[in-house]
Amino acid sequence: MSENQAPMIRVMGFKTSYEMLPVKGDPVTEKCDLKGYKLDASGRRILERQAEDWVTYSPSHSPMNTKTTERVRLMLPDPSKMGEDQDGEKLKFMTARWMQIEPAYDAFKKGQDIPVNGMALAAWPGVSPEQAEVLRQSGIRTVEEVRDLQEGQMDKVRLPNMREMRKQAKMFLEHTDAAKASEREAQKDAIIEQMAEQNAALVERMAAMEALLEERTQPKTKAKDAA
Repeated sequence: MSENQAPMIRVMGFKTSYEMLPVKGDPVTEKCDLKGYKLDASGRRILERQAEDWVTYSPSHSPMNTKTTERVRLMLPDPSKMGEDQDGEKLKFMTARWMQIEPAYDAFKKGQDIPVNGMALAAWPGVSPEQAEVLRQSGIRTVEEVRDLQEGQMDKVRLPNMREMRKQAKMFLEHTDAAKASEREAQKDAIIEQMAEQNAALVERMAAMEALLEERTQPKTKAKDAA
């Protein structure tokens, strides 16, 4: 997936539940079923309370309309569980999806904020903290997502004047992009100027070295014999 390609999904958040789940065992030393889960004396799976992580995500083009919550462990791309996926399409899909989930999941496990694709709402002076919180509750976490809201989506955000906010988001991003472009041009000009100065100094040193070498390699004039 290229750096500029929009993500296939948008991660909304994670949560952890605690459930009674079967326990994996060692089939060599323990009584287990065909899937490797430990069995008790009566042949039933042994259950223990375990932590289960869940991820909620949505299509990147429609974070407000469709949300899916699934167990994180079932999102992992595992070639051994692909079944009849002979052309590898299912594995490619799961791998691409997991590439979008993994950085956010790692941040969640470390107690950090989930990274966002774009400019975070906190960096935009066009919204108050209260407005930003309402937007986040609607699945909108970046200024770009405000700018890209469709007509049918704006009515679902519980804020007034969403069309004006969308317009302001677009203007803010255009101004920011223009400022970044100007800064890049200034940096490029500074680098070119610095390289030109370095080249001029190098040419000067080379000329001095050539003059010194020529002086040292000139044949010495033999001194005339004393009269």
